Amino acid sequence: MEDMFRIGVLSSPHGVRGEISIFPTSEDLERYTYLDECFLRLKDGDKEVHVVSCKFKKGMPVLGFKEYTNIDEVEKLRGIELYVAREAAIPLEEGEYYLADIIGYDVVANGNKIGILEDYTENGADQTIFIVRCNDDSIKYILDIPEFVLGVDQQEKTVTVNLIEGM
Repeated sequence: MEDMFRIGVLSSPHGVRGEISIFPTSEDLERYTYLDECFLRLKDGDKEVHVVSCKFKKGMPVLGFKEYTNIDEVEKLRGIELYVAREAAIPLEEGEYYLADIIGYDVVANGNKIGILEDYTENGADQTIFIVRCNDDSIKYILDIPEFVLGVDQQEKTVTVNLIEGM
């Protein structure tokens, strides 16, 4: 089970006072407005930062951190991933799950294990794509929509999928 969840990727500086645009990887954009503490995933480890401001520009959150106060400092943060602790994650509804928690689950099609859920990514249309390492060491990309992902069983640690020709 993951202790930290990625909620965005730092994109580009906004203004000269150390604010930076965030490419969100969280569906709930409102979450950024009440964000207090988060973590930057730096090469030498996670660094805790404190949010002092939040606004939105063109649908993207723009955050200011207590630890960074000018454009030169945040310019170096482009591409850095932004995380929150599990305790600060958005609460789940019945039947929901955190994507990070299902990595490593067996992927099953037609009752047979075809591989392991290795990772996930999002495309430009904000759709989640599961990356499956198949038993034959090939990779399958499965769009997380009801037509292809039939269910996730957290007790059995399986993701049941419907494969179509060409997948």
